[in-house]
Amino acid sequence: MSVSRLIPRARWRRLAALPVLGALVLVLAGCDRPTPLVTIQSGRNFVQAHAAQYDRDGAVIKDAGYQPPVLRAVPGDSVNIDVPKSVADNGYFLASNDTRISDIITVQHYRLTVPDGRGQVNLTIFQAPHGGSNGASGSWPFRLVVQP
Repeated sequence: MSVSRLIPRARWRRLAALPVLGALVLVLAGCDRPTPLVTIQSGRNFVQAHAAQYDRDGAVIKDAGYQPPVLRAVPGDSVNIDVPKSVADNGYFLASNDTRISDIITVQHYRLTVPDGRGQVNLTIFQAPHGGSNGASGSWPFRLVVQP
């Protein structure tokens, strides 16, 4: 006796379609590549973030619900910034409280000294514009909470 006689024809078609549907879901899920991951670290604390905004092949990807990760730091300590090779190869620069504080950086690891004082500092890593664009190609906002 064949399997098709034990299972009604309509149900057999649905069962046969399941592997195809599962493969399609996996293929489509792979289309949403995440944006590059940036890590900042100070002392024993570190945070990571995908871009709040990123230009991939001319299409701007925005994370509407982006909340800047918070890193606690001590005045005078170092903040270590690690970016992927793809970001370093294009170049990036830093801004603190909306003021640019660096030239174009082209290394994957960069060290910044935490300012004296206490309070919050908005630190944003911007990927340098490429291809004649005027705006940054990506942005990774972070918030430093500086406390002695």
